[in-house]
Amino acid sequence: MLKSTANKRRKKKILQTAFRKRPRWTREEISTLKRLYRSESNANIARELGRSVSSVVFKGYRLGLSKGIRRLKEMGRENINKRWHRQAKPGSRKAKAGR
Repeated sequence: MLKSTANKRRKKKILQTAFRKRPRWTREEISTLKRLYRSESNANIARELGRSVSSVVFKGYRLGLSKGIRRLKEMGRENINKRWHRQAKPGSRKAKAGR
């Protein structure tokens, strides 16, 4: 009885690791994340590591990393520009009105 239960657990563990959607973070990836997190955008880091932005954000949080003051100010400016200074798409009313 004990032997079959142990075998079932072992098989279950093998299957879980074989079908894992999210690969584990390697030491090299973590060191890259720590090096870039303070000064780079999460999107750039994700692109470089081949991971999702949410994965980068969550791992940074788990490691206790934070953005530098300069980067936070840049992010604020970037967000304002994206929301308030959008360029008109060609063929839209704004683009025609600006002619």
